[in-house]
Amino acid sequence: MLIAIAWALFLIGKTEEKKEVIASMLKFPIAENSAKNYYPIRDWSIQEPTIFAKSALVINYRPELKDIILFQKNPFQILPIASLTKLMTGIIVLENYSLDETIKVSKNNEELTIKDLLYLMLVESNNDAATSLASDSQKLDYKNFIDLMNEEAKKTGLTNTSFVDPVGLSSCNQSTTSEIAELTKFAMSFPILMEVLKTPEATVTSIDKKFIHKITSTNKLLGKIPQLIGGKTGYTDEAGGCMMTLSKISDNNYLITVILGSSERENDTEKLITWSQEAYLW
Repeated sequence: MLIAIAWALFLIGKTEEKKEVIASMLKFPIAENSAKNYYPIRDWSIQEPTIFAKSALVINYRPELKDIILFQKNPFQILPIASLTKLMTGIIVLENYSLDETIKVSKNNEELTIKDLLYLMLVESNNDAATSLASDSQKLDYKNFIDLMNEEAKKTGLTNTSFVDPVGLSSCNQSTTSEIAELTKFAMSFPILMEVLKTPEATVTSIDKKFIHKITSTNKLLGKIPQLIGGKTGYTDEAGGCMMTLSKISDNNYLITVILGSSERENDTEKLITWSQEAYLW
């Protein structure tokens, strides 16, 4: 069966014709509810892209099925992750606080809700918001918060992931593209995180209305790539450009891309998403 599919891909040039042939081959011999296990199917006539990232990973994530690795480059190399750290910061916040709780930001005495601080932290990657979430609440002190980040990493099986701050400024905040993909899947279980990560711009106002923040996402691919439904960026001199994106292929069918250590994070990510759409039949 698989040999026949491979020959079909080799002999037929047009993508739509490939899809029609493979669909007809899968339709009858295989039960309809299991045909999806055969997709995506690699078109080997399309070569892998060249990217600048030190490490990269693209996976097809379908919650009810095993992940499929579409592209990988040094996926287990441990590297600084910069503001991708804030994904875990957000998770710890949601596991310990209510969205309508308020925090007084020690830097300027501005009072904001947890939800608004999440928007500041994850949309415009605001470092002060991340620091305030970890240190200005009466529920947890700074050390407890960092300890919870590392404990959550262990519980989630992220054995090569570690944190020393909630922001990502330290090069000791480290992980791998493989484990950031796992962290992304975990983050998807928090609907508010997915809502925030797909937000291109927003306005955040303090409780007393004295502070107004008009924020824009650091993710320049939002709105540029139609299927993109979220992502997070990061950058420090030591980490270089880092980026995670989540794209929707169809219902319960996602594309997760992660790059670390790139001088062209948006170009690398866009190239990988485009290539994944062209090099596989979905």
